[in-house]
Amino acid sequence: MSTAMFSVYERIRRFLPLLVFLIAGIVCFALIDVSIFERVATYCDLRKVIQYSADQGEVTLGRAVDSRYGRKKALPYSVAMTLVRYATSRETPQQTYAEIMITLNILDRRCPCNFLVYGLGHDSLLWESLNQGGLTVFLEEDPQWLNQMKAEHPSLQAFLVKYPTTMQEADKLLPYAKDKQNCSPRDDLLKSECKLALKTLPRHVYDIEWDVIMIDAPMGFFPQAPGRMSPIYTSAIMAKAKAKNKPTDILLHDVDRPVEKTWGNDFLCSKNLIASTDRLWHFQLHGEGNERSAFFCH
Repeated sequence: MSTAMFSVYERIRRFLPLLVFLIAGIVCFALIDVSIFERVATYCDLRKVIQYSADQGEVTLGRAVDSRYGRKKALPYSVAMTLVRYATSRETPQQTYAEIMITLNILDRRCPCNFLVYGLGHDSLLWESLNQGGLTVFLEEDPQWLNQMKAEHPSLQAFLVKYPTTMQEADKLLPYAKDKQNCSPRDDLLKSECKLALKTLPRHVYDIEWDVIMIDAPMGFFPQAPGRMSPIYTSAIMAKAKAKNKPTDILLHDVDRPVEKTWGNDFLCSKNLIASTDRLWHFQLHGEGNERSAFFCH
């Protein structure tokens, strides 16, 4: 073999491993599933992330669509803002995970629905978001807190309520309320002479049939606090006044306290208790229409 031929052979042998590596790399790259790049391109189209909805009058998160898999994602702006708030704030709902899940399951079954909530707090945005598309109304006794929450969260429909009772009256009010001559389930709330009947709420609160009612207010841990006697009594009246057999889900919080436990059993009725966890009871009452009984529990 000539010197020139030997030199060429040596060069080829020296670079052969590199050549094989390059060829293998090209083959592997060609076998990559190009769908990965298609999916990245779909979800990185920022023009589809936020769009203005003139019909709804608010900004909504747009739909990112992957035609290959038929996935669609849509998230109302109010829900997105709720997620952002809880993700960036230390202010979280006071109810436990298990308690929130009971309400979530009810709203998942009934949403969109009419949801009346006694109390305005750090969980209010959560309840409003879980009832997406429905009507959620909050009743609050503290005017300063009401104004602050409405300023921070204009989407909340919240109204001031004045309660006619105090905790120091609770023991005397119980036998009074159970006397059907004073407080009858058949009474019209606005015409009732019962001391427990809430008669100063906005008119539309009485006109609407509430599907779900949550009683998590007013305060009830000191003698001058309003206590939850009136909300419990009023909620029972509202539920019974509905058309025959129409259900109302009523959620009563803080049942570890004597007033909530006693009044819940006596006016929402233990036979209507269908679920409980931690400090939350879930009652389901059915409307009695024109055939309302003279007794709360019968």
